[in-house]
Amino acid sequence: MIKSHLYQQLNLLVIISMLLCVHGAFCVYGDPPNITQLGLPEGAIARLGIGGIENIAISPNGKHLAMASQIGVWLYDAQTGDPISLYTEHETSVRSVAFSPDGFTLASGGGLGEDRSIRLWDIRTGEHSVLSSSDYNDVGALSFSSDGNLLVSGHHSGNVILWDVTTAKLKHKLLGNNNQVLEVVFSPDGKTVAIGSLDATLRLWDVETGQLKHACPGHTDWVRTVTFSPDSSVIASGGGDGTIRLWDVDTGQHKNTFKGQSKLVSTVKFSHDGNYLACGYGYHKDLQFWNVTTGKVDQVIRVPDDGITEVLYSPDKKTLIGMHWDGNIHFWDLDTGTIKFSIKNYTRNAYALAYTTDGKTLASTAGNGIALWDIETRTQKLTLMKQQEGATSIAALAFSPDNRTIASADWNGIVNLWDSTIGEQIRTLKGHTDDVRSVAFSSDGKLLASAGNDHAIHIWDVETGKRIHTLEEERGRAFSVAFSPDNLTLASGGFNGVIRFWDVVTGDQKMMIPKTGNGFSIAYSPNGVLLATTGMTVKLWHAKTGEEILNLDYNSKIMDKQMQLAGRDPAKMRDRMRDFHLNMMMNMAENVAFSPDGKTLAVAREDGPINLWDIETQTLKKSFTGHKWSVESIAFAPDGKTLASGSTDGSILIWEVP
Repeated sequence: MIKSHLYQQLNLLVIISMLLCVHGAFCVYGDPPNITQLGLPEGAIARLGIGGIENIAISPNGKHLAMASQIGVWLYDAQTGDPISLYTEHETSVRSVAFSPDGFTLASGGGLGEDRSIRLWDIRTGEHSVLSSSDYNDVGALSFSSDGNLLVSGHHSGNVILWDVTTAKLKHKLLGNNNQVLEVVFSPDGKTVAIGSLDATLRLWDVETGQLKHACPGHTDWVRTVTFSPDSSVIASGGGDGTIRLWDVDTGQHKNTFKGQSKLVSTVKFSHDGNYLACGYGYHKDLQFWNVTTGKVDQVIRVPDDGITEVLYSPDKKTLIGMHWDGNIHFWDLDTGTIKFSIKNYTRNAYALAYTTDGKTLASTAGNGIALWDIETRTQKLTLMKQQEGATSIAALAFSPDNRTIASADWNGIVNLWDSTIGEQIRTLKGHTDDVRSVAFSSDGKLLASAGNDHAIHIWDVETGKRIHTLEEERGRAFSVAFSPDNLTLASGGFNGVIRFWDVVTGDQKMMIPKTGNGFSIAYSPNGVLLATTGMTVKLWHAKTGEEILNLDYNSKIMDKQMQLAGRDPAKMRDRMRDFHLNMMMNMAENVAFSPDGKTLAVAREDGPINLWDIETQTLKKSFTGHKWSVESIAFAPDGKTLASGSTDGSILIWEVP
């Protein structure tokens, strides 16, 4: 077909805009941008990892892959796996993405926070508009109609909303569902909208009238995934009962059932000819291709990672894209069944961070494993994964002074020791009966302390793995431990706000500071004179006498001066800081760290900024904000020039210390 002159002009404009590399997109013939530099907040010099990935979408021309993440919307080159852009305008995490049929518009839905907006992005320029900012709760699923004029959104609240994209107005609120929407999809002919939800019922609506066409019961557990055949005559559904079911779209009648290989069918997609269903499972490594006619599996691809959460066919019919529970995204060659390339560096819930003493490596929690990051290249060089059956997420980390050993603490009460040079577990320390919240090495590396929700604090011999002492936190859970620099004292903080000082040799309590209100996180100054504690407030204590030296709290009289020193406009920051003060019960300071020279104290509140305090002048030097979710961990680099922060948004940010 001969293209019109107008169409050729439009193509030329598109090519020009791409070559101009507008708004973070890289030049078509140039190198991809540095992924660690995209979308950084003010004051940050790098980001490690791409955050927790919630959803993916492939553009109709097969050139772009979009990812909804906990830190924003990622745009990748689907041919090479290179990053192009990161859109960070959503105030909190992004739950869903969908491409328009022309591939130029990308819709994104917010959720899991205050920002539940639906935004429309022009991927050629990076500009965006807000389609809806109404509070319909967590936009978990999106789908465009085949003509691109309509967009349907599915929500955590059970709402299913049909939007007119051209007018940016609500067209229909599709009634009949009251449970969380897990997936929503338009039929290829644009006449029907289908959803899967928590109530085990597949529902189909008429797009023109907005009326419910069919409610299709049959699944015995939630419907996780739905997909239409290319001719829109059949819809397939899969879910928590481990079955894949086929339905007639016109009548709503059940046609066939395939029994999967796992108790959770997490994703199904029809092939382009409609003859096959690609099926991924939540608890199995097989990616299966079901013959729709025979009801049998004709092909199996063994995948490297457990739990496939999404599969997408590329428009050229040559590639299948799969996303896994661990966040890795693989591109398979459909002819050979081999992986062409992968997108990794996924991160989720950086509960703990730890630097090596030479500053070359940063360890972070990675689910039930540990990610080791090369600071020079800012890439993940190794992942340490636990081998125990029923392994749970890691809550705390610590490097030994010689950098050879990493201690990790689990939510299930297990403490593991790892050889960081070969990536293998050395020893498992068992003794806690509940979550372990903190671990700390002595400065000579011979001892390890651990604190947990079972009210117990254990001191271990690192070489033998034997317990030397068990110290009881009598009236509350033990949250934090820290050795004094001379290794003679162990300080501990608990949920009850009591700070205790223990004799490391005898195990006896040397001193107690009662009713401090603090104890979530504690840290010794490098010279061992001060102890910093967090909780309701941030306090500094004399580590020998227990005398309160300083209370670093927000005070309206000194707030303006502190904000000026931090380089912020007092008028703009005052209300925000007052809100932090009024909401301290909900926003306690949870992390504290001394700079290597002992002159600066870093404090991170769960939902607030990361503040750097000058201890001598008692002034706020700098305040960092930029994480989408709570800050769970902070750590100074050994040279004191940078500070790393880890968040439940899955990102690790490296900040420049003034």
